[in-house]
Amino acid sequence: MENTIHYPKVRFGSKHVDIFPYWIALLVVGVLFGLVGVFMVLRDGLQVTGLSNKVPWGLWISIDLSSISLGGSAFVFGVIVYLLRLKRFEIIGKLAVLLGFLGYSTAGLVLLFDLGQPLRFWHPVVFWQVHSLLWEVTMCVVLYLTVLVAELLPIIVEHPFFEHHAWHEKYSIVKKTVVFAKSLSQWLHKFGPVLAIVGLTLSLLHQASLGATYSVLFGRGVWFNQSAPVQFVFSAMSGGTALLFFMGVIVFRVMRPGMVQDDVLYDVARIAGGITLLLTYLRLWDWAVTNYYSFDRNINLQTEALNAVAPYSLAFWLGQAILPAIAGSVLLSAKSIKNFRYLMAFSVIPIFAAILTRWNYNFAGLIATPTYDPYTPVIRISSYTPTWVEFAVASLVISYWLLMFSFAARFLPFQSKHSEH
Repeated sequence: MENTIHYPKVRFGSKHVDIFPYWIALLVVGVLFGLVGVFMVLRDGLQVTGLSNKVPWGLWISIDLSSISLGGSAFVFGVIVYLLRLKRFEIIGKLAVLLGFLGYSTAGLVLLFDLGQPLRFWHPVVFWQVHSLLWEVTMCVVLYLTVLVAELLPIIVEHPFFEHHAWHEKYSIVKKTVVFAKSLSQWLHKFGPVLAIVGLTLSLLHQASLGATYSVLFGRGVWFNQSAPVQFVFSAMSGGTALLFFMGVIVFRVMRPGMVQDDVLYDVARIAGGITLLLTYLRLWDWAVTNYYSFDRNINLQTEALNAVAPYSLAFWLGQAILPAIAGSVLLSAKSIKNFRYLMAFSVIPIFAAILTRWNYNFAGLIATPTYDPYTPVIRISSYTPTWVEFAVASLVISYWLLMFSFAARFLPFQSKHSEH
């Protein structure tokens, strides 16, 4: 297999310019802008946001839940590589681990600013609230992020720096650190199947519990139902695997052609397509149960109120029903289509649908809520507009994700020098 990395370049006249430094500079600007928002939040608290007691979750929680869902390929391919022993997915499984780590670390970064008391982020780990769904989610995310770090370390240690570098002889602390990292990496590699099982268990628990959190909210009606845990799990599998295919084409076909066979990438697309179709089927049945077979008057009132302030029904049918069904069918036929440009374009739809699902649960379910009076239900429409501070923090975390992925795509080898699986 070819190990040469091809860096994307743009042609200006007769010159080909490496766009990587300019791309990194743009992301650094996004981080610096975000740090201004971080300072405002840490100094003044959540009053600088557009959040309120009526709408306590907004833009940040949507980014948090979306980043977690788009890291869903990590537990899917952990099972495929370590439990099903499908070795042809081993290299792309390493990319899945990277995307999982970036997704969950991004979520943790967002939550640090979304908390009213950010310096108390460690409280759930010490002060257990065993009857709280959010506590269970927090513990699962913390533990799973630890598992992802353990799975990511052997990938990082494959970098040539850990084999030979002038710093090894020049600085003894560097040499000792490298030796320790390599021995720890070998030890963690042996426990790969165990980490895969633990990661799968933690992922299913917290993905389902995130959906269950909305199921027990007082609002009921639109989106808040018993199918939410299942939809959250399959949405993470669909969007996460679609993102893995999209990024896999960039890393293994554009930058490292020949490292991963095209048939493997086609199989990843087919997995994403099959899960997307299954999710769409479940989502349509959920819509039928909620709207057609239900006698809850609040549901109709909420839907009418949402359609009055936004194209809610149109966005649902296009973004979460029709387009995902088309995209799922196209991705499932990847080996017949054999056109990566078309497949990448259609893989964006499941990614967008996963984000839209989180958006709907936070805004469609929270902004239009019924009053407590069961005899004369009134739908209360609350307003929420993110402030520039919220967009600044969003810029920070998104720039962080892109920055880390860019460095990893350029410098990580993604290919083991050892023959053992």
